[in-house]
Amino acid sequence: MVKCPAVLANSPSWSSGRLRLPDRLPSRLVAWRSPELWLLLSLTWLLAGCSQVSYYWQAASGHLNLLQEKQSIEVLLADPETDPELKKRLRLVQSVRTFAIDELKLPERAGYTGYVKLNRPYATAVVTAAQPLELKAYRWCYLLIGCQEYRGYFDEAEAQAYAQELAQTESLDVAVGYATAYSTLGWLNGPLIPDFFSDPILSTFLEQRTEVVIATLIHEMAHQVLYVQDDTSFNESFAVFVEQEGVRRFLETHPDYGSDVWERYQQAQQERARFRELIRNALTELQQRYEQATSDADKQQEKQRILAKLKQAYAAERETFQILSYDNWFAQDLNHAHLLGVARYHNRVAAFEAIFAESGGDWDRFYEQVRELGKLSATERATRLEEKHAS
Repeated sequence: MVKCPAVLANSPSWSSGRLRLPDRLPSRLVAWRSPELWLLLSLTWLLAGCSQVSYYWQAASGHLNLLQEKQSIEVLLADPETDPELKKRLRLVQSVRTFAIDELKLPERAGYTGYVKLNRPYATAVVTAAQPLELKAYRWCYLLIGCQEYRGYFDEAEAQAYAQELAQTESLDVAVGYATAYSTLGWLNGPLIPDFFSDPILSTFLEQRTEVVIATLIHEMAHQVLYVQDDTSFNESFAVFVEQEGVRRFLETHPDYGSDVWERYQQAQQERARFRELIRNALTELQQRYEQATSDADKQQEKQRILAKLKQAYAAERETFQILSYDNWFAQDLNHAHLLGVARYHNRVAAFEAIFAESGGDWDRFYEQVRELGKLSATERATRLEEKHAS
């Protein structure tokens, strides 16, 4: 089973609002000479229906195009011509990867031993959508992996065009975000798969602050533990929990990175929590008003009022955000897709915290409990997670 490379396991910082794109983005070039490219694209063509071929084509070709630029981290570290700052960052990656395998018991696979320099500030552009007068995310269904609440593109222009098409033809609320990392869930990192296919480290997150590099790598490695079809919230909340606990433990055991790194991470987490609280309050009020509204016109009026109120609430707290800036995020014409996109990544984290506590901090026991949850029906799994959250 292969997770479509552009169907993202997003980095935790993709919605921070700090990302500023260049006026002109580089075009995507397909490396036709690659036999691996032809193999994967041929399989894509055979498996996909006509309506999906173009999407799978860009996903497969974009991913393989990226892989052909991958350089071995070991080779880069041994090369005297490699930039010293890049070497420093790559050594950090090696240290985090070893820690994640040895201490967090994450799968030891071939991934994250190579590096790719991207000439853009994002790995993929991510389209999300929602019903305009209902708090219901739009879902896309993919070959082999089931349905998810986002659709990833390697080309920003393609993502924007598709989002505009959705808005015009299906009257949906749409949003386009940017991910600095994505994962193939380790299914292309197995012992029988050539190293060519293994997930690389991308410059889009390697060039960020130390704590962000640590968090992103652990988050993406966590996605290799399990993947539950049709449950984006479960998968992402699980990875967020492992990331948060992993960063804390890594920095506790590696004090040479400095206390300021841990302090920045904690401060950023607090600021993210305040941001999520603002979103959660708006979603709660929207749901309440929709239940009371008697017509679509009433719902639309309440929606605009609450979204304006949300922006005002952020403006009142803006000076308290010292590490993160959400100015760009709030400058958008907000809609349901933006709000639900924030909620899906964190709404089950507290439940995973409770499960981890029950396991006594034993990672193997914790993963086993999580895998058992993954085997349940969606309804039963949601009920169990709610119980864990409330306990």
